[in-house]
Amino acid sequence: MRRLSFALVSLLAMALLTVPDSAIVAQDAPQARTITFATLAPPGSTIMRGLEAWNREIRRRTDRGLQIRFYAGGVQGDEPEVIRKIRSGRLDAGGVTSTGLAQIHRPALIFQLPGTFRRYEQVQAAREALAPEVEAGMIQQGFRMLGWADVGQAHLFSRREIHTPADLAPCHFWVRSDDVILPTVFQIVRTNTVSLSVPEVLGGLQTGRIDTFLAPPAVALALQWGSHATHMADTPVAILVGGSVISERTFQSLTPEQQTVLTETGAQFHGLARRNAARAEQEAITALRNRGLTVVPMSPADVTAWRTVGRQVRERVASQIADPALIARAASFGEQ
Repeated sequence: MRRLSFALVSLLAMALLTVPDSAIVAQDAPQARTITFATLAPPGSTIMRGLEAWNREIRRRTDRGLQIRFYAGGVQGDEPEVIRKIRSGRLDAGGVTSTGLAQIHRPALIFQLPGTFRRYEQVQAAREALAPEVEAGMIQQGFRMLGWADVGQAHLFSRREIHTPADLAPCHFWVRSDDVILPTVFQIVRTNTVSLSVPEVLGGLQTGRIDTFLAPPAVALALQWGSHATHMADTPVAILVGGSVISERTFQSLTPEQQTVLTETGAQFHGLARRNAARAEQEAITALRNRGLTVVPMSPADVTAWRTVGRQVRERVASQIADPALIARAASFGEQ
């Protein structure tokens, strides 16, 4: 019996001595750090494919030490709910539009001032000059910007032709819950407003509760809203902005190397997305036209009427968004 026990101990010792170093390292290697990230973008959409490509690059550069777990399609709620979950620590990060940014730091809305920017180049110039100042304010609120995005040029979609603001009178217009700007528009323009969260919009269109909405064509296509509209104005009313944010608490818990990879890859991904925004927009318009959507031309007088409303709205909401000096600096880029 003693001889058998000695033999077993000897075999066990030999086995331990012959375990390859790689196996020991694998056992001691820390598990990958996972960042939870919520977005309204549907699974399989162009936006989600880009986010997944970003995640693959993060994993590659950190040797799988850092990765993102996405919750797509609004399963974590609309943007205000996502921001609340990030604040409470139930989520780490999210992709948001101006609605979500306004929940964090309202001066972020200077890049979406009504009646101000007509071209992506103007928005980008304003961001390059003023984003560092805005982002510093966001950090004070517990959030860090990982990258800015151009959600797209917002067009009017409806089940009737719309040329001027007066044409909205009989419409049932979707207003996003917690939106800062649109309610002010409808203090000036007469229409019937219906307040819904983003996940509720498709149902509202299907039941006829709403028949008019403002959205970039790529968003209308991806979320299937465009299938419930018959007309789209050819001239955009505004350029919508957004981006990816992360809890500052989560960001500071990462290693310096992970922080560098996350910020560098975030800048690369969002820069590529901004460069592709105009092309994606035209592709979406073509797809919507092929499905029977009628594109309604706006005359110079129509465009002037919308821009007049935009300037009036900007004057009313400016004090709710940021310091007048910051508003003026942002607006100056729209004049270039």
